[in-house]
Amino acid sequence: KLISLEFLKMKFPILNNYTYLDTARSGLLYDELLSWRKSHDLEFLEGGSQFRVNHEEFLDKVRKEVSYFFKTDNHPVYLTQNFSLGFKSLLNLINLDQTFLLIKNDYPSIINQVQTSGFKHFFVDNSHDLEHQILNRINKYKPNVLVLSIVQYINGTFLDLTFIKKIKKLFPNLLIIADGTQFCGTKEFDFNNSDIDILISSGYKWLLGGYGNGFIILRNNVVNDFLKNKIFLNQILELGHYDTLNFGSLLFSLKKLSDYGLSNIEKSINKLSHYAKKKFIDKGLLDDQTIKRVNHSNIFNLKGDVLLYTKLTENKIICSQRGGGIRISLNFYNKKEEVDYLLSFFK
Repeated sequence: KLISLEFLKMKFPILNNYTYLDTARSGLLYDELLSWRKSHDLEFLEGGSQFRVNHEEFLDKVRKEVSYFFKTDNHPVYLTQNFSLGFKSLLNLINLDQTFLLIKNDYPSIINQVQTSGFKHFFVDNSHDLEHQILNRINKYKPNVLVLSIVQYINGTFLDLTFIKKIKKLFPNLLIIADGTQFCGTKEFDFNNSDIDILISSGYKWLLGGYGNGFIILRNNVVNDFLKNKIFLNQILELGHYDTLNFGSLLFSLKKLSDYGLSNIEKSINKLSHYAKKKFIDKGLLDDQTIKRVNHSNIFNLKGDVLLYTKLTENKIICSQRGGGIRISLNFYNKKEEVDYLLSFFK
C-alpha cells in the first residue's frame, strides 16, 4: 500500500510549498520527529546532567535498531557522527602497507582521506561498464581494499549488490568497504547476506535522521583479519560524547521507516524512478553512461546550466548543482506530478 500524497503533505510540511527533489543533499524533517526532538530537549532543560544518566543504555538501543533495520545478525554496530568521521576512524585501523582501489569522482571524503592518509591507491573510471572496469583493475593492481559508494552521489550510478557478491567470490581476501549514505533507506538491505565487509553511512539523507548521526557495521572476521588495535575498537570508532538528540533522531526515523515498510518505500521509489528515467531519456537530459546502464538508482544528473537551475529554484523546485549538471533525487514522498512539473522547465 503506497502512502497517499495528502498524508505526506501533512507529515512533511515543506511539500505544501515546494517541489522537493533534493533528498540526496538532505532528507526532510517531519512533524513527528520534530515533536520528539522538542520533548527530548525539554527533558534535558528540566533534568540537566541527570537527563544523561542512562545515555549509554539509550545509545545501545540505537545500535540494536541499526542492527535490526539492516539485518546484521551478530556483526557489531558502531555509532559515528557522520560517514566522513567514521571512515577516517576506520582508516586509522588499517595498516599503511595496504593498497586501495577507488572509483574516480566518488564521494570526495573517500578519495581525500585515502590520499591524505598515505595509502597507495589506484582508480577505476566511472563509466557505463563500471563493474567490468572494477574487475579489470582488481586483476591488474591486486589491491587489498576496495572502497566504493553503493550509489554514486553525482549521477546516481548504482552498483548492484549481486556484483559485490561476485567480487567477493572471485577475490575472497579483498576487503570491501561501502559507503551507504546515498543507498541506505531506499531499498531493503540484508547486511549479513551482502558480502560487504564494512558498511558506513550517515543518517541525514534517505534515513531521515537529521544531522550528526551515522553508523559503522563490521563483519566479524574483518576485525581479526584486517584491523590493528583490535582491543581499542570502541575507543577508536566511538570517540567522545554522543548527542542523544542526534542519535535519538536516527532511532526514531529507523522505527518510522520500518512502520512505513521498507518494501513499500522501495517499490514507490523504483516505480517513480523508472517513470522519471524514461521521461528524462525522451527529453535527451541524461548522459550516455546513465542511459546505457540497466539498473540505475533514484538520483539523476540532468543536462542544465546555471540559468536553468536558477529558474527552477525561482519556481520552488529544490534540487542541486553537481558535476556540471542539475542533480535531482526521488524519495517516497515524491510523485509523478512533480517529475512532470520539473520537466516543464526543460525545453
